Amino acid sequence: MSTKASELAQYGVNIDADRFLKIPSVTTTERDTISAVPGMLIYNSSVGVLQQYTGNNVWSSITAGPTVISVILPNSQTAAFGGDSIIINGTGFDLNASVKFIDILNNQFTATSTTYISAIKLTAVLPSLTEGTYDILVTNGTGEITILSNAFDIDGTPVFNNSSGSLGSVTDKTGSANFDAGAVEDGSPATISITSGALPNGLSINSQGLITGTPNTDDFADTQYNFTVTATDSENQTSSRNFSITVIANYTITGSLAFNGPKE
Repeated sequence: MSTKASELAQYGVNIDADRFLKIPSVTTTERDTISAVPGMLIYNSSVGVLQQYTGNNVWSSITAGPTVISVILPNSQTAAFGGDSIIINGTGFDLNASVKFIDILNNQFTATSTTYISAIKLTAVLPSLTEGTYDILVTNGTGEITILSNAFDIDGTPVFNNSSGSLGSVTDKTGSANFDAGAVEDGSPATISITSGALPNGLSINSQGLITGTPNTDDFADTQYNFTVTATDSENQTSSRNFSITVIANYTITGSLAFNGPKE
């Protein structure tokens, strides 16, 4: 069945006085209600591409395909890790674009999730990947693909020297602290900072996570101090861990302990 003029007008196709051809912009659902004839053109807003009807209920996409230009890693990192969300900049992405990562052995790994932001930006969450350099493969919903070689590196995050929880105890006023809240990555110490909580008064932590000093808290009972340490490696990747230190009370009761009862 041929397309009627009224149907074309409904989807915005016309030629004005300047002989300018306007291509209808329709969704996939709207497109499939048109009585199409071979050669008809529409802009499919559902996938963001120009399409031509070639017959037998087939609409072929007319597009140059996507291109990946650059990748941005989170938090100014120079390497990534599984679970990171990366930004992929480029051109020609459609609503159904998907992302995969290719290692040096040409193994492909699908992104945990891909989110379409615009025709020039996607975000993707990295699956668990072994250390190494990876290419990015973007496939549009219409089938066109693009690959950016050597797009980013995967490297481990800092590993703490001690398990989370108590680092130990130290006596108030007299004890000397010597606790390790440090971490390493690729054999090098990470930079350590306390990001929540606080150490007992009198203790301090250096950039490699060594906690030293003599507590001066005047607590009247043994007291646990909780804090979170964040380790940052040379690639600006981070790990965090919760620790605690207990200060053992050390106080002296002053005044006479003698009790003089009433005399008979």
